[in-house]
Amino acid sequence: MRIYKYQIFILIAIFAMCLNSGCERDDICAEGTPTTPFLVIKFIDFDNGTEVKAPSELQVKAVDVDEIFTLGTTNDSILIPLRTNTSITDYEFTIDSDTSNDSTPANTDTVSFQYTTEEEYVSSACGFKVIYNGLTISPVEAGSDGSWIQSITIQRQNVTDETTAHVFIFH
Repeated sequence: MRIYKYQIFILIAIFAMCLNSGCERDDICAEGTPTTPFLVIKFIDFDNGTEVKAPSELQVKAVDVDEIFTLGTTNDSILIPLRTNTSITDYEFTIDSDTSNDSTPANTDTVSFQYTTEEEYVSSACGFKVIYNGLTISPVEAGSDGSWIQSITIQRQNVTDETTAHVFIFH
């Protein structure tokens, strides 16, 4: 009877080891793993052409979305997301957005970004990320208050990372 107990114990142990060997460790997407990149926009002084110039009281809002992006203190550049389910993203850029100051009224310009999306496999834990190719910009639509954006240039047509600016906005 004792021999059978040991044999049963050994069989159960072998069976448990076989079940365990079929399992993989849980995959967790590491924090530093590249994900879908944001569009990096840098603001440049139109008169100088090389100096960065932060827009005063900047607010950025996607068209047809009520929520305004929280930008914090805008120094020389911002990061904004592009839509992954379509090939166009429209944004409203508003300067002097503090309505309590009546001396300088808010000024809103609308910019349309066009691109093609491409999914890129990252890993089984992280899934896919989207990269944006062939970035183009439609001419700025000025609001009834005139245009504060003087010119826009594309520095990098493919949005694959957030290391340098993709777009320069001159104001």
